[in-house]
Amino acid sequence: MKEQALSNSIFGYPSPSKQAPKQPDEALLYRIHTAEAKLGVSRSTIYRLVNEGELVLIKIGKRSSGITAASVHALIERNKTVAS
Repeated sequence: MKEQALSNSIFGYPSPSKQAPKQPDEALLYRIHTAEAKLGVSRSTIYRLVNEGELVLIKIGKRSSGITAASVHALIERNKTVAS
């Protein structure tokens, strides 16, 4: 059970053992659907950004993969516009 809780928190899901996360974002990896929601883009855009080197995709198993949280945050920082 402890492994499952750890696994879930790595993928951006809240851990059942925690009441509330201290920071809104403490995951190391986001599943594809979570990265889509965070960036507000489609699944195909996620994969295009991976192919362009903008996001980092990590294979977890034969059929599962995740996008690193650091690459999502870096993409957001690179694309921030300066408010005038």
